Amino acid sequence: MGQVNHVSHQKCPECGAVDNIVSDPRSGQWICACCGVVVDSLMFDQGPEWRAYDYQEEQNRSRGGSPLSLLQPDFGIKTQISKSRKDGKGRKLSSNKRLAYNRLTNVDNHAHESEIRNLRIALRELKRLRSQMELPERTAQMASSYYRQCLKKNLIRGRSIDGMIAASLYLACRKTKIPLTLKDISINANVSAKELGRCVRTIIQHLRTKPDSGRHEALIHRLGEELSLSMPTRMIAVKIAIKTRECGITVGKNPMSIAAACLYISGVKTGERRTQQQIARAAKTTPVTIRNRFKEIVRILGMDDIEVKRGAAAIPVFIEDPRSLLSATQNVF
Repeated sequence: MGQVNHVSHQKCPECGAVDNIVSDPRSGQWICACCGVVVDSLMFDQGPEWRAYDYQEEQNRSRGGSPLSLLQPDFGIKTQISKSRKDGKGRKLSSNKRLAYNRLTNVDNHAHESEIRNLRIALRELKRLRSQMELPERTAQMASSYYRQCLKKNLIRGRSIDGMIAASLYLACRKTKIPLTLKDISINANVSAKELGRCVRTIIQHLRTKPDSGRHEALIHRLGEELSLSMPTRMIAVKIAIKTRECGITVGKNPMSIAAACLYISGVKTGERRTQQQIARAAKTTPVTIRNRFKEIVRILGMDDIEVKRGAAAIPVFIEDPRSLLSATQNVF
């Protein structure tokens, strides 16, 4: 049972009892002790947001104030050298110590001013991108960590802040398996795709980070949602994408074009076809690119049964009962 505390100066709306409203921190409710009615169910938890299972862990995690946040320029800790010119016992400093103290204060202010100013601009842009693209906080914190590492290695000098924070966000999206492309980030960040790609390569080279390459599955599900394709068709496309990655077909190819071609092939196999123009529009590429990837995958994987008759590629087919396609997912190859 949670600890129950009495709350005074409140009146029950049901029975009219005064000074009999008690709080239950375990359930987060205000309850009338006379009639049992729940007066309010939105009680703030005043305890910590972390858990501790032993005394040492509790001592390590206990703190005062709000938790550290990578989305704040100073991590949420506002510290600075005091302007007081007295020592710990309240005595005035000598002239020599006062000069040294002033010099240290100026050095500390200059060291933090430029870095904090840069982070303030970058994190403001990161929060805007996160809100506009509806990204989770974990991805934004990872992007902030990438940008802080770039700032420490002096990679921001000579490059735009918007481009570097957008590149950090793109790499964070790839790490957290969020299906966003360079074109998606560049459109929302108002940065050209060429500049964004240059910043991404700079971060990968100097931070020695390896972005996740197995993201065709997430892109397939993203395109499947936009094209209203059933889950069996997407499952076949995922299997084809895994096979293409094992054969090395995806090396040097645009992941979105590979995902679009796999979806097109799976649609032909299940009969739930979408036109090349529809898939190209959803993937933000051209029908020629999809045809090239389609022919390459079919040739290397040996899918001789895949045949698109003349004129059939221009007619979309919608399946009313997706359960009829489940048998097709068993024998893909």
